[in-house]
Amino acid sequence: MNKLTFGTVLVSLAITSSQKLPKHQQLEYSHEAEVDAAGNIYVSSDQGKPIWMGSTKRCWELREANDRQTLGCRVMSEPNPDNPMPSLQLEIYRKGGHKVIIAPGALIGDWRFWKDGEQVAVSFGSVDTPATYALYDLATGHVVEKLSQPSDESLLPQWAKSEWQIQAESVPMSAELSQQRIQWIGKVLHDTEQIRPGMKRKDLLKVFTTEGGISSRSERTYVYKDCRYIKVTVHFKAPAGEFATLDEDPDDIIESLSQPFLALSTMD
Repeated sequence: MNKLTFGTVLVSLAITSSQKLPKHQQLEYSHEAEVDAAGNIYVSSDQGKPIWMGSTKRCWELREANDRQTLGCRVMSEPNPDNPMPSLQLEIYRKGGHKVIIAPGALIGDWRFWKDGEQVAVSFGSVDTPATYALYDLATGHVVEKLSQPSDESLLPQWAKSEWQIQAESVPMSAELSQQRIQWIGKVLHDTEQIRPGMKRKDLLKVFTTEGGISSRSERTYVYKDCRYIKVTVHFKAPAGEFATLDEDPDDIIESLSQPFLALSTMD
């Protein structure tokens, strides 16, 4: 990572009067950042007037800080949401119309707001090299702290850890709790085994529920009601043997279902 050039952080003031907005885009006074139905991004002035900052069409990912006054856009390298290129830049929109551009000089990996939107933590680097972590102060755009990826990720400071890592480290551990988890997994397997070919879709929905992702009437992946990371893929046939419509029917018959497996959540 020391071969990478640490890029420049640009801080600019991008203030557009709300009076210049089209009438259909006029928003009520609010002291929170927001995005309208057309994808326009607004922050608030000190008086609560909406200030237009840009469009979500440029963003591969948009996040809101806990202060509800700050939004962050991971900018697409090319404006193609169906095939986004790796991002090299973040744009942070802050109350008063301030825009902070974070360009670390390498591909941006994980990033998140820190201290309720006062700072932003960014990891960056190439795919085949250890990451570099930097913490930026959003009032000045300056780097507060910077470090290379350690051999043991548990040694990272809290601001540099991913949300997944923080969640994993917060899970309480003990011999008793481990035994309870084993028993709970046994319950999951038992519940899954109660669903068999020949039963109906409505029987499946007593144990599992739907999630996002690609699906059809004849095939869908379901998630366990008590844990969205436990899933099964199910194949159906229509009660009459043919799919006359694309709409799912509670009486669709289960032809087969997979063994339960683990996977992250899928969104539409």
